[in-house]
Amino acid sequence: MEFVQNIGPFGIIFIMFSLGLNLTVSKFLEVVKKTKTLTVGLICQMLILPLIGIIMINFYPLRAEYQLGVFLLLILPSAVMSNYATRLVKGNVALSITLTSVCALLSFITIPLFLKIYTIFVDVEAFNLNLLKFSVRIFLFITLPTIIGILVRGNFKKFTEAYNFRFDRASFILFMLIVVVAIYTERMNLAQYFEDTGALVFLIIFLIMIIVFGITHIFVSDISNRKTIIIETMLQNGAMGFIVGAQLFDDLVYVAPIGIYALIQYVVLMFYIGNVNINKQIQN
Repeated sequence: MEFVQNIGPFGIIFIMFSLGLNLTVSKFLEVVKKTKTLTVGLICQMLILPLIGIIMINFYPLRAEYQLGVFLLLILPSAVMSNYATRLVKGNVALSITLTSVCALLSFITIPLFLKIYTIFVDVEAFNLNLLKFSVRIFLFITLPTIIGILVRGNFKKFTEAYNFRFDRASFILFMLIVVVAIYTERMNLAQYFEDTGALVFLIIFLIMIIVFGITHIFVSDISNRKTIIIETMLQNGAMGFIVGAQLFDDLVYVAPIGIYALIQYVVLMFYIGNVNINKQIQN
């Protein structure tokens, strides 16, 4: 837990800075022009996922610690890997980057707010949330580095074009390192965590894909945009979850569902990418 608490914040700052480097004004304006698609994506990520969390908490038998971990998982922005995964399925990369960035920029408001709502409607004594203090921390760890990345991209175009790939690669390695170290720290309890929450995690991913597929099928006509939103909502930022959790708790058991989800989501992602590519070959 000490690594996640002490080193993790610096890692997530670099990751979010690298994310900001990917968002250009032209890409953002390109996506914003398609207001309906962007709105659907944001609703799925920022409203539908927390709603799924509330449903799971109320109807699935879980320890209180796991309930909180599940809810925290579903109020996070999407993972940095979503942008790469979107490329693999020929999705809308500009939309993917914009959704990830917007959710990250707003996270200093949305994460504390949803957690506050959680403490109001769920009887929990796991933490005392100082809304202002926690919001400032989230802003410094997540939102501000993203803003700086966007500003650097806008003002130092040649620099970002020359080194953007290196920053992306380094941020992905850091992302995976935080997740792996956090999981390794709890390796002795991992089997128990999987037994307790594995079935629920699969159910959550299934619900996300089914519900988001239905919503995008109704409101989004472009197939590439549909695939993008599905990936954005399925891939949650496990590294960020560990860092945020470390600011709230001293015990990793509270973020156990995030660790299990971080493992399972990439297995499901591989099947999804494979299925999309196979169907494309059949159609061709």
